[in-house]
Amino acid sequence: GTLGVGGYGAVYRVEPLDAPGRSFALKLSLHPDPARALREMALLLDRAWHPHVVRVHATGRWPDPVDGLPYFVMDFIEGMALHTWAETFNPTFRQLAMVGGSVAMTLDVLHARGVLHRDLKPEHILIREPGHVPVLIDFGAGDQMGSTTLTTTTLPPGTLHLRSPEAIRFQQLHWRQPELRYPYTESDDLYALGVCLYRAATGHPPFSPELAPDLLTVVITTRPPPSPRAINPQVPEPFARAILRLLKKAPEQRPRTGVQAHAELMEALLSDGDAFEARLFEEASDRIRRPAWPSQPYPASVTEPMAPPAPHASSRIHMLGLTACLGLVLAGAGTWRVLAHTTPRVQDMASTSTGHKLAIEPERPQSVPVAPPPPEVHAAVTPKPPAPSPKSGRSLKPAALAACMGLACATGAPLVDRPQPPSEDCPAAAIEAMEKLGIAEVMWDAEFDHKFANKNVTVREGRATAYTSQSWGRVSAGTKLTGTVYVGAQRVYGRFTQLRHKKTGETHPVCIELVTVEDGLTGLPRLKGGDEDTAILSNEITIRSVLRYDD
Repeated sequence: GTLGVGGYGAVYRVEPLDAPGRSFALKLSLHPDPARALREMALLLDRAWHPHVVRVHATGRWPDPVDGLPYFVMDFIEGMALHTWAETFNPTFRQLAMVGGSVAMTLDVLHARGVLHRDLKPEHILIREPGHVPVLIDFGAGDQMGSTTLTTTTLPPGTLHLRSPEAIRFQQLHWRQPELRYPYTESDDLYALGVCLYRAATGHPPFSPELAPDLLTVVITTRPPPSPRAINPQVPEPFARAILRLLKKAPEQRPRTGVQAHAELMEALLSDGDAFEARLFEEASDRIRRPAWPSQPYPASVTEPMAPPAPHASSRIHMLGLTACLGLVLAGAGTWRVLAHTTPRVQDMASTSTGHKLAIEPERPQSVPVAPPPPEVHAAVTPKPPAPSPKSGRSLKPAALAACMGLACATGAPLVDRPQPPSEDCPAAAIEAMEKLGIAEVMWDAEFDHKFANKNVTVREGRATAYTSQSWGRVSAGTKLTGTVYVGAQRVYGRFTQLRHKKTGETHPVCIELVTVEDGLTGLPRLKGGDEDTAILSNEITIRSVLRYDD
């Protein structure tokens, strides 16, 4: 039967023809680019083998053994995800600490081999019974140190509330530098382990995913999480301290290795053994009673030093820091979309489902990779943008200043002139595709939305779409272009990296940019209105295919 289907592939429960009743899990890549599936296979076969890592037994391609879709057959793990196991079986704190220690030691072995999981979350830690044996699954986002990156975004795929503070800080600083990649480290995996243990011990993640993404990034980078004992008083004090150590803002304040994390968990268990014999949660009528989340978990008077930025930090922070309380506006609206483009969130309620999570939703191919959000349309049409209400502006400003939550407060301040996107060669595949389509190095007309002819539209920094309004070569009018819009103080730049035919749905990589037809300059001049992250433009635009994006 089908265990699940995701953006990158599907997982099926299978049995050998010669051994019916013996179950395995077959993971079949359905993505046009098999690189991620092949890397996951390589990691599991070559470097990530371990008793607490799902084991691969066979690999191949289907239906053609040479050009077919890659698949691999692995153990079928009959176990629950960590958070589901905690809320279904209600184990003791001793059992949870032993599970946490086992995962820490497994990570240490993998790290010693240069393997990083990069997407550790409760759903990826299955607890196999009997014996409460944790098994790590889903290395679809995994990485091997020294290997070529497959990521087309600044950060690797992941879930926002599980990202480390230093990862978020790196994204805030470098989101407009697509050539940079966050240097994910062992400390990121160990931080994610701390989030998983916090979730299991309290019934809640330390930083609520229900928060708006911009606020969530603030609390992750600046506010200490509530003590697990403040949520669940039954958590032993030494265990709470060990979990909070894994969640420190600065990597150097956390356990440096999985061995050290394991040692701290075991020392906590030995220091107060009786307290660890208690069950995680109180029970009533054969059901657990999950503790409530506090109404004010992150008091404004309590902060931790911000995590230092990862290497390659840009000096742009000093210029842009003037416009926001905690620097959230550095990356504009596009940053939060980048950070919120995540793997599926852990369910709040316990589920008894068993099986294997699929690889994360695929990143859309782009040559200018600014991790796009799921929505593709960013042209919200307004014939004339309404002026902001002075009354609402006055009420927001003191609230934002009092909470110091990092929101932009400087209404009416001059726009910060961000640098335009950097120069970049067009990928060879895109050049070849444009030549076959007969659109290499040509200029023609397009529009953001055909429903708003002769009107202005509001475009937002980030993922965007446009449509050709005339035919050229093999490209017909109405063909969809997908890419990224960059909003500057004077001009708006657009780089479209994928073309989808209107009738067939066939896609091609391309390199197409916005251009001003009168002078041939890259980008479009802003019309009156908008702000640092949005701009008013004419709906009718001119586009140009290029062999190189020039700044």
